[in-house]
Amino acid sequence: MPPVARLLPPVVPPVPAAVGRVTLDGGRVDAALGGGLALAGCHEIYGPGGTALALMLALAAPRAGPILWLADARQDDGRIHGAGLAELGGDPGRLWLVQAGGALPMLRAAAEAQRCAALACVVIEAGAASAVDLTVTRRLQLAAAASGLFTLLLRAGPSRPSAALTRWQARAAPSRRLAADAPGPPRLALTLERQRGGPADLTLELEWDRDRRRFIPAAAFAERAIPIGAAFGRSAAHIGALPAVAARRTPRPARAAA
Repeated sequence: MPPVARLLPPVVPPVPAAVGRVTLDGGRVDAALGGGLALAGCHEIYGPGGTALALMLALAAPRAGPILWLADARQDDGRIHGAGLAELGGDPGRLWLVQAGGALPMLRAAAEAQRCAALACVVIEAGAASAVDLTVTRRLQLAAAASGLFTLLLRAGPSRPSAALTRWQARAAPSRRLAADAPGPPRLALTLERQRGGPADLTLELEWDRDRRRFIPAAAFAERAIPIGAAFGRSAAHIGALPAVAARRTPRPARAAA
């Protein structure tokens, strides 16, 4: 009789300590964070730029593998736009979307995901769900610290008590102008509102480098027009044909009147 095959979890080498963080500005904010945003932790994100920040952070993480995006289907108004993810430099095939039937099924799926060594990042789109309380965030943080899986918690409404490592407010910022007044790469204005055991109330503005999938402080650029091709490392003709970064959601078609 042939031996019975056993399903084993994938073996993924641990992330070296040197790449155990995602760098943001390479300066005072990273220094305040102990070298960058810790991968082995749960981080809260609020604000209208939260989805863009979560996608950028997931793409900037050094760990390979799928990005698992969990959402409560009853509060969801669409899906992440694949073309928009590609414009950020990501592979839409890496993004796995899971729509749960409510907040509790979503949190159960998150608990299972945090034990999966094959994932690069898990994003939990919790919104204003009351089920995500202090106890839940403590469990998410402990699981992230134990597994090393980068965990991002997207929230809405006023800030609530939480055991997450950090809390961020994110909003879109004006991009720098390129040649012929063309819009430059996307920018985000961030505020570090809270950090466990560290300083907070820090603000910064970051520009996203889609080719290298990393952040660059906006202050590193002189606010002047530069050739479009030089900004992206591509030909001006090609860049000029690209659409702007897609919006967060693809709206559903309106329902027909009864």
